[in-house]
Amino acid sequence: MKLVLDTWVLVEEYKGNPYSSRLIRSSDKHELIISHITIAEIINVIARQYGEKEARIQYAYIKELPLSKISTTDMIAEDAGFYKTKYKFSLADAFILSTAVNTRADALITGGAKQFNEEWSHVSEVDVMLLEDFYSH
Repeated sequence: MKLVLDTWVLVEEYKGNPYSSRLIRSSDKHELIISHITIAEIINVIARQYGEKEARIQYAYIKELPLSKISTTDMIAEDAGFYKTKYKFSLADAFILSTAVNTRADALITGGAKQFNEEWSHVSEVDVMLLEDFYSH
């Protein structure tokens, strides 16, 4: 399966979530994709909470993970603007959704039940799944 990972999955990998680790290590079974926006967002999250040095260490770690990193294209940027307007979620999430749609991903994997219910459950362009549900699916 072709899967786009939301930043939440990488945050959970950082925290040692076994579901996240299992997914990231399944690159022999799945094509795992992140947006370059996801990289910026994870660096921001870690730097705010743990400092710049830790963010740089984690960025070096992320670069070595078996993830396809998708650059922003004109089409991804345009669609992200419309998704931001349509769903009213963060610009980063709009870019992540746009990356999933434009790469024709089978699913976008995210987490956090509250965030999922508030932001992702209304998305119709691609199948959005909670990380835990992906493994029970």
